[in-house]
Amino acid sequence: MNSSNLLEPVDRVEIYVLIDNYVDGGLPASSGVRRYSLGHDGNLPINSFLAEHAISLIVTAFIGERSHRIILDAGCSPEALPHNLDFGNVNLNGITDVVISHGHEDHMGALPQLLSRMPDSAKVYAHPTAFHSPRFYLADSGELLREPVFEKDWITSANAELIETQNPTLIGEGLFLITGEIPRKNDFEKALPGSLMEVDGHLVPDNIIDDQAVILVLKGHGLMVLTGCAHAGVINTVDYARELTGIDHVYAVMGGFHLSGEPFQVALEPTLKALRKIDPKVLVPMHCTGIEAKSMFYSKMPDRIKVSGVGTTFNFPLS
Repeated sequence: MNSSNLLEPVDRVEIYVLIDNYVDGGLPASSGVRRYSLGHDGNLPINSFLAEHAISLIVTAFIGERSHRIILDAGCSPEALPHNLDFGNVNLNGITDVVISHGHEDHMGALPQLLSRMPDSAKVYAHPTAFHSPRFYLADSGELLREPVFEKDWITSANAELIETQNPTLIGEGLFLITGEIPRKNDFEKALPGSLMEVDGHLVPDNIIDDQAVILVLKGHGLMVLTGCAHAGVINTVDYARELTGIDHVYAVMGGFHLSGEPFQVALEPTLKALRKIDPKVLVPMHCTGIEAKSMFYSKMPDRIKVSGVGTTFNFPLS
């Protein structure tokens, strides 16, 4: 599929961080990056946004007089997402598309709470393998941990429509492209060591083939690639976005890059090398990217990095 003539370039993109691993009321604003106000009704509240090991983004694309909003991922706990919607006074009117990047709990866990808050009938997009059960994670301690199940009933009971996205799928009247399943081509990006799934009564490696990303084209600037965890590899994901669209230039890469933890240490240097070759104007490492990877990116690409945090609004292109 070449979507270069189908994915419509947009004038600007606004991304609101509803859930991330990090919240900091003291983060400085900068051009195109707006932080949340510490004050509420003239007071400093005894309250705050909630951070958790998860991600959820509200993404709005603007073109002329048109705009379209989607939500990428739905956080983890039933507490954080509803709280942040209320604390941030977030209006969900008009949002009809929810994209789930993959079937792990930190991306779909609060989907029932999200759907219950959406006033308009929603479509939920997910790869069919996102619903596979059972899935497991083999912890460093040797304990086999069962993954929470992503239930299709969460969607149908909310009178929402499930659309399975194994293949590239255009949404939002052609303003957004869901990648579908991402080819794994390089030799340094692995899925998640320790991930297992039961197939025909046997435990086999889970390569998390349900991992997918969202792509936009920012007029005059290039591709924007939004990831949940990038279990397919952030470089594989960007390369596939270029292949799908026929557009080589990448303006921004934002989301979780899953480089946290000992198994991913060997991927840090080749990932950095590949990102520097891709040369995005903006890099926003979030969620599962990991402190080591973030520190490396900050030190080696300081002019490209933008710091995320719950309650932050990014307006692209950054002026």
